[in-house]
Amino acid sequence: MREKIGRGDYSLDIRDNREGDLSILKNEIYKLTTLLREQAGALQQEKILLADALADISHQLKTPLTSLSVLNDLLSEDPAEEERALFLGRMRAQLDRIEWLVSSLLKLSRLDAGAVTMKCEPVFVGALVEKALDQLSIPLEIKALRLTVEGDAAVSFAGDPRWSAEALINIIKNCIEHTPENGQLQIRYEQNPLYTVIEISDSGSGIAPEDLPHIFSRFYKGKGAAPDQVGIGLAMARAIIEKQGGDLTVHSEGGCGSEFTIKFYR
Repeated sequence: MREKIGRGDYSLDIRDNREGDLSILKNEIYKLTTLLREQAGALQQEKILLADALADISHQLKTPLTSLSVLNDLLSEDPAEEERALFLGRMRAQLDRIEWLVSSLLKLSRLDAGAVTMKCEPVFVGALVEKALDQLSIPLEIKALRLTVEGDAAVSFAGDPRWSAEALINIIKNCIEHTPENGQLQIRYEQNPLYTVIEISDSGSGIAPEDLPHIFSRFYKGKGAAPDQVGIGLAMARAIIEKQGGDLTVHSEGGCGSEFTIKFYR
């Protein structure tokens, strides 16, 4: 029996419905064998997920690293000063992309490993939204989006202000990226006896029906995604919100924009 389990064979079934100490012992051994089988299955699944994640990370890093290599070769040819400045700017952008990617992956890894302890303190949504928008002021200005924010200053929830801001920034950033110039971005928040709700909607191209079930999956890129997008932001946002006992959902129709709804339960 020990040899079979050691080989990963958990098919042993020695359940015994009769009375007596031996029958009890057999049933306890069967329970232990079942538990070992479940743990082995979970471990195998974790190995598969890790392998997939490493493959995705390798793929995501390959593009900017290739670009850096090409730009470095071009600089070695001693180009004109104007071209040199252009190449250096592009290299800086690729390095920033790698830095953001690595930072995001580390945050996701900490969340997956349960190494993040979320605070539970009053978070005022108005201040949270203001902080998130401040981080995104440049892309908002570049696209000249019409922004409206509606909500009472007293609306709050119990959570972690820093991580909640991280989640909100990623959601708003996604909306900005998928909204054309001079489009509209709306943020509304309120609370009731059951939960505090934050709704972020845009006037962008919307999400295709076939993309909706996968939109929060890490490294998933829908049809309308830009080539330089990675597909981490929304996955991280959902992980952060769920870590605090909340929900993140999306409603969207092609050509009619998207609306993300965050609920923090009271």
